Amino acid sequence: MRFVRPLLGLALLAGLLSLTDPKALLAAFKQTDLRLFGVALVLGIVANLICVYRWQLIARELGISAPYRFLLSAYAQGISANSVLPGGIVGGDAWRSLAIAKKVSDGSKHQGVLSVLLDRVSGFWGLTWLSLSAGLVAILASGLKGQADQPLTLDGGSMQWFDSTLGQAYLLSLLAIALAPMLGRLLHMSWLYRFELDHHRQQLGKWVLAMIQIINAMPILKKTVLISIAVQIVGATTFWLCLQSVGIDAPWWLLTALCGGVFLSGILPAALGGFGARELGAVAFITPFGFAKEGVLAGSVLFGLTATIQGVMGLWFWFKARGDRG
Repeated sequence: MRFVRPLLGLALLAGLLSLTDPKALLAAFKQTDLRLFGVALVLGIVANLICVYRWQLIARELGISAPYRFLLSAYAQGISANSVLPGGIVGGDAWRSLAIAKKVSDGSKHQGVLSVLLDRVSGFWGLTWLSLSAGLVAILASGLKGQADQPLTLDGGSMQWFDSTLGQAYLLSLLAIALAPMLGRLLHMSWLYRFELDHHRQQLGKWVLAMIQIINAMPILKKTVLISIAVQIVGATTFWLCLQSVGIDAPWWLLTALCGGVFLSGILPAALGGFGARELGAVAFITPFGFAKEGVLAGSVLFGLTATIQGVMGLWFWFKARGDRG
């Protein structure tokens, strides 16, 4: 099963490449503005440094005392596991869970795992709130009319996509995700603990227990939501710069509104070194606005390369950790 994810990612990439013009895709890469890409790389590093700080705050709320430098090392190794070494998001998070387990007592190992889970959830929660807010701007823009009383367009694509059934379903999905933790808290879902005791629903019980833990951790999520929104602003800007570097001149607020779909697509279990599902999401969400799929694909690959480069940098922490153990 460990090879299913990269194989699916490879299949997605092959499918996307088959839908593009190879010459146009190569031309998009050749015109890359390396200065913009360099700024994007720096912002990507800044975003992850903030993520480590958020993880430290969450761990502290759970009673785990871990130095920033220790968590930075674990986080960097997790990035390497996601983007350079075999694995994916689950692999990186699993590595972080193993690392922080060293800072908790034997009877509280689950707190370390919970800190990683809440860190991931906080990031997704901040992403949905940011994309939803930017989506509201998009709705206002889609209602604007030109002098000829025509819908506002962008590079040949109508901004009224947000008024379509697909666009409305996307925004409603973001709203549901954004409100889910708070609604769960209000509904007092503690009765779901019964699934944990049901032998025939053991696997379901684990998922339900995770939901309960997230709901019960609502105070922690509230404390970190502004940090997560800040991280996602930096992340969206990183993605925007990567697209700008290959000539995709999308407004920042539009790209931010779509980042919810693009980035959440990246959690699908279909990625090769971090590439695959996110690129599919980028093409699916951004090209309806009239942008060339070759440029969008190139920009998404460059965005992935910012993580790959950080993954290579993170290998230093792997070697250092091995040297310390030796």
